[in-house]
Amino acid sequence: MKSVCAPIIRPLLFAALAVAVSAPAFAAAPAIAAVPDAVAAAEPAGVLAALQAAGHRAVLTHDDSGDPLIRASIGGWTTQVVFYDCNEISHAGCQSLQFNASFMPEKPFDAAAAAAFVRDNRFGAVTVAPDKSINVTWDVITGRGIDPSVFALVVKSYRLALDTIGNEVFSPANRPHLASAAR
Repeated sequence: MKSVCAPIIRPLLFAALAVAVSAPAFAAAPAIAAVPDAVAAAEPAGVLAALQAAGHRAVLTHDDSGDPLIRASIGGWTTQVVFYDCNEISHAGCQSLQFNASFMPEKPFDAAAAAAFVRDNRFGAVTVAPDKSINVTWDVITGRGIDPSVFALVVKSYRLALDTIGNEVFSPANRPHLASAAR
């Protein structure tokens, strides 16, 4: 007696066998972080993935208090992304980010130059320390998340701001590698 199910079961068994045989190849492939649907400080791995997807080198770590911290190279500039408004105990649920870069300029950059920068870069802040070092920050409230294209624009604007100051305070021979404005 022939089974009515045999023509249906046999192809399913072959399909299941094919998946089982090929599964180790997929398991051995390195995981690539996907860009999240929304970039939020509450999800540090998503912020990291968004930076890496934009072509920036970045590593997720923690600051001295235990809050998430990303060390990155954005357009050739050494930068850190500081997470703020995190739970004091769990260090989770952060609500905002601050992009931060500090460097010692070769050419003078004073309070008037910093004020001019802030006029032209409304989301950024610049301080000049007594030792003449420059600190550039860029604050972003993410709340439950912002669109990845908006986050990419934030990062690009920050990088262009660093490029602007870098062009003012470093001689061309000593300037860090600057990214093009098209990127």
